[in-house]
Amino acid sequence: MKISDKRLLNERESAVLRALVYEYISSGKPVGSRSFVQKYSFNLSPATMRNIMFDLEAMGYLMQPHTSAGRIPTDVGYRFYVDSLLDTYELTIDEAQIIREDVIRKEVQLEKMFVSIAKMLSNVSSYAGIVLTPRADFTVVKYIELVQLDLYEILTVFVSRTGMILNKRVTISEVVTQDDLHRFSKFLSSELGGYSFQTIRGKILSDLREKLGRTMQYQLAVDIAELALKDCDEQAIFIEGIENVLHLPEMLEEKRLKSFLYLIENKTKLSEIINKYVNDSSVNTLIGVEIDDENVFDCSLITSNYSIGNKNVGALGVFGPTRMDYEKAVPLVDYTSKAVSSLLNRMSR
Repeated sequence: MKISDKRLLNERESAVLRALVYEYISSGKPVGSRSFVQKYSFNLSPATMRNIMFDLEAMGYLMQPHTSAGRIPTDVGYRFYVDSLLDTYELTIDEAQIIREDVIRKEVQLEKMFVSIAKMLSNVSSYAGIVLTPRADFTVVKYIELVQLDLYEILTVFVSRTGMILNKRVTISEVVTQDDLHRFSKFLSSELGGYSFQTIRGKILSDLREKLGRTMQYQLAVDIAELALKDCDEQAIFIEGIENVLHLPEMLEEKRLKSFLYLIENKTKLSEIINKYVNDSSVNTLIGVEIDDENVFDCSLITSNYSIGNKNVGALGVFGPTRMDYEKAVPLVDYTSKAVSSLLNRMSR
């Protein structure tokens, strides 16, 4: 959403808007002119301050929730604050250490590490933490195990270099023994190890079939791998700290609460929203109507992608009300995404 003001704000209006957004984020209460002037030591009379607030309201940066109340920021006001007025916030040494420990601590089991990261984002930000796991297409296979469940059903286990595990049950029409599956596992690990799921599905399997020719010994192994990798694109999404958001007084208002629960319960929709920005290299801050869903009202979503090599493979972030501490949340998400990218690149070598 672009700011549709008719003119640029002057220095005084910018200073007032900046302080007012900060005050509302801190207190959660509509800001009145008299107390605002006194608290922030503006060299202005309350009457002058009311005029400035009136002008900012007319331009769409502020609104009055009630006629007798002070002003609060609109989505446009928050956007201007984030884009133009935000101070550079540096994470404290303790916060940075928490992130590094949570990213590094559980690198052996990647899925658990992502849950840990979502919890960390929630704890540090005091909002809901979100992690969208890597897309399977961009992960590189390390080895493959096939396990017999019954005569015709097999559990396929693809383990990636980054520690991700893709499990899938496949049903075949031939009877095989566990000894057969051990041989198939070694064969597939040898032929497919070192390639991404995307490359395997797109070219390697067809090349392997051609290479085998009429040799039937491992054709079934290729069939099993093809069945296992069909439709393997689904990403998991982990959300932690929902209670943080529900403890905020304004989130108990019916429309906001429905918006929040709508996205939490519709994880596929949340994934779609985040994946719209999968090719962006910077932090994405979606404020209120920018989420572009009629079911979402007065919520903000801050996300950043993480990468393996030069490919963005997943995303993480925080979700909460528009009255969010952007000064803290934006650099937190940015720092964490870079730490995760660094870790995944080390693990995938």
